[in-house]
Amino acid sequence: MGAEHLDERDERLAAMAAGGDRKAFEALVTRHRESVYRLCWSASGNHADADDAAQETFVRVYRALPGYDPARPFGPWLRKIAWNCGLSGRRDSHSGVPVVSGIDAPESADPAPGPEEAASGNEERGRVAGAMAALPTDLRTVMVLRAVEGLSYAEIAETAGIPAGTVMSRLSRARERLLGALGTRPGEGS
Repeated sequence: MGAEHLDERDERLAAMAAGGDRKAFEALVTRHRESVYRLCWSASGNHADADDAAQETFVRVYRALPGYDPARPFGPWLRKIAWNCGLSGRRDSHSGVPVVSGIDAPESADPAPGPEEAASGNEERGRVAGAMAALPTDLRTVMVLRAVEGLSYAEIAETAGIPAGTVMSRLSRARERLLGALGTRPGEGS
């Protein structure tokens, strides 16, 4: 990837990629592959499906770029595609679309504990992951977008296609369920 794309905004890179600039598309993939993988893993619940969903996300983005409006933020558009791919778990054919290397699970994006962590007794992480996985999809969606991706309520609303008030109420319900599942009451802390 050339240095000329390092400081470009996502919206400009998307417009350039829509015009056929493969390096601009590769720059978008490089920038977003870890967050896309995390979202796909959070939605699908396993690494194999997350790998497939992350690849599918970028295939869909590539195909949809000609219709993308660069006046709108790229991040929420990409995250919505990633979340939907993670949920659907579809493994469509990639024929006719360039496959970009490096989309599979990046080392630093692996949300599951490795053997070393498991051996060192990181049970709390497993409890939290299990409690998150047990949340209904609508609650897990907003919690992952807030807690994992760090999005604002407005960004979550745009990504999930729901009103900001719904985001707030779902986050509240998700937190209550997580605290209940973990045996913690609001105000208690370690």
